[in-house]
This record gives sequence, C-alpha cells and structure tokens, in this order.
Amino acid sequence: MKIGIITMHKVLNCGSALQAYALQQALRLMGYESEIIDYRYEELSRPSPKARVIAFFRDLLFGFPAWRMKLKFKAFYKRNLVLSRQSYDRRSIVENPPQYDLYITGSDQVWNPRFIGDDVNFLLAFTAPEQRKISYASSIAASAINEKWKELYAKYLSKYQAISVRERSGVEIIRELTGREAALCCDPTLLLPREQWDALSARSRCKVPEKYILVYALSYMFDPFPEVYGMVDKVQKTLGMKVVFLQGRAKDVLRPDSRLIKSAGPEDFAFLFKHAGFVITTSFHGAAFALLYDKPLIGVVDARSEADSRIRSLLTSAQATGSINDYRDTVELDAAGLMGLKGKREALEGLIEESKQYLKENLPE
Repeated sequence: MKIGIITMHKVLNCGSALQAYALQQALRLMGYESEIIDYRYEELSRPSPKARVIAFFRDLLFGFPAWRMKLKFKAFYKRNLVLSRQSYDRRSIVENPPQYDLYITGSDQVWNPRFIGDDVNFLLAFTAPEQRKISYASSIAASAINEKWKELYAKYLSKYQAISVRERSGVEIIRELTGREAALCCDPTLLLPREQWDALSARSRCKVPEKYILVYALSYMFDPFPEVYGMVDKVQKTLGMKVVFLQGRAKDVLRPDSRLIKSAGPEDFAFLFKHAGFVITTSFHGAAFALLYDKPLIGVVDARSEADSRIRSLLTSAQATGSINDYRDTVELDAAGLMGLKGKREALEGLIEESKQYLKENLPE
C-alpha cells in the first residue's frame, strides 16, 4: 500500500512545512508508506517589482534573513520529507499523473479559493475516477466558495470516498456543495506526540531569553498592525517578560526589551513555541503549537470578518474561547488571568482521537 499526499508543503511558511511532515509521520506510525507529491502550484498573487526592490534592501540591512531561512527550509525538506521522485506543475501532473494505491489531500489551506483559485489538482482532479481518494483535515479557510467556482469544486469533491476538514465552517461548505457530511479533524501537527516535536526542536540553534512572550503575527489573511502592538505592550507590562517577535516587521528590532527573529526555519518554530512563556498569534499553527505545548495564549482574530475562522474553530474545540481576542481590543486581565488562558487538553484529546479514528476507518488494512 503506497499513499500519495498532495498538500502545500513547499510554501515558505513553518506551519505549512510542519503539517506536511506531521501527516506523513502520523501515517508512518500507523504502518503506512507515503510520499508527498512534489507539486509546485502557481501562486495567484506575486509581489510587484517595487515590492521586490524594497524587500531586497530590507534583506540587505538585516543580513539576508530570507536567504538564510530558505536554506533552513531546504535542509528540513531533505532531512524530514519523503517526496515523489518527480516534481510536477499544473500541466505535467495531468499529462503524467503520479500513481498510488490511495491519494490524500492533506491539510493547510489546500482548498482555500483565495490561494488555489481554479487549481483543482488540490481536489485530485488529475486522478482516474476509479482511484481511491480521501482528504484529511483539508482547510478551506473561508466562509464560502466563490460562485464562479462552486460547480467546479462540487464536481471534484463528490468523487472523494471520504472527506474531512479542519474548520467547522468547512463542514457547512462541504454540505452545501455536495450534500455530504464531512468529518471535522484536527490539524496533522496535533496527531504527533509532543516527544516528536521535542526531537525536532532540539535541532534549533536559537538563543532566547529565559522567559519571553512569543509574538507570531502574520498579515496575509488580515492586517493586525499597528493595533496589535497595544495588546503586546499591555501583556508585556503585566507579565514583565521580554518579547520575541517571530518573523515580525523591521521596526520590531527597535522595540525595547524585545528581540526580532527573521530567519526561523521549521525546527526553530517548534523550539520557540516549546520555550515560550506566553504566546500572542494570528497564526493557526501558532495557536496549534501553543496548545500542543500547553502555553497560555491569545489567538488574535478579526472579529468583524467571517472570512477566516481557523483559529476560532481550533480554540473552540480546545475549550479555549477566552483566548480569542479581536486585534482592536485591549486585554484587561491581570497576570493570573493571562496565564490561565489555556486550552483544555482533555477537550483537544477528544478531537485528536476522533481524527485518528477517521484515518483508521478510511485507510485500507
């Protein structure tokens, strides 16, 4: 039995790389051999020439962190991922499709119309009708599918033998498109025992303060800046910890009692969450690793928008709704209140067990 996984594994994003690694490792622990199909999808938006020039000079100022980060990702792929021998693009995967006994659409934002548009290869359109197809915790990360793509998505989703999604909103979308009930499963990173992440994080060479607030704020789904700085300042003043900005912005290097890390690879990501004293994040995988390591956290959201429910869905499943905070709001909690902003492991364990059971039921013996 050989399994082929299609997912967003080579996006320069730690969460993307780690979820791909986690699904492959989870299958290995269950006794299955798998390959990640080395598919290079075409991004719908690219930076303008002006933006690339600005990025170059910014990188020059900070010692080319993007280049150093790419080297770390390349080493991570080589060391940890089992990829198909052949790489594919949108045309070649259809002309000469990879052959497996079972295909899995993995997690991350593989069905997010904002990113994939009409690229139905993430819906396994390149496979033959008789070939077995399932999804595992596929993320749509949207409140609805654009009308112009509904028929297309419905056509290929209806050919899956089993569908599971990562967000509660995805369950509703699958029901609307296909009339079927999708299973709600946890992100693959939560399937692995903490010890495996410890082993991965041990490769990191990061140097950090003993106690720190880890701020991992991204702006590709919504822009939390500059408002989120008010939240960071309040939490820092209350807890009396230094702040480590992961990725962050150039100006973060000038903030007092803070450190900016711009070239983190996947191992560094796991290390930073393992050793954090508190987490503030807009990232789904940031929230996932905070829960995994039982860290108090604030999951920063845009409460006025329903376009991205990923963090809300995850923290609701972990019974950590108190951690959900709009980026415009202040945080009026004392130190004890902040340190109590944790998920309930037993609630998360229930979702993890259901997710493992979904895989057991839909993987051939």
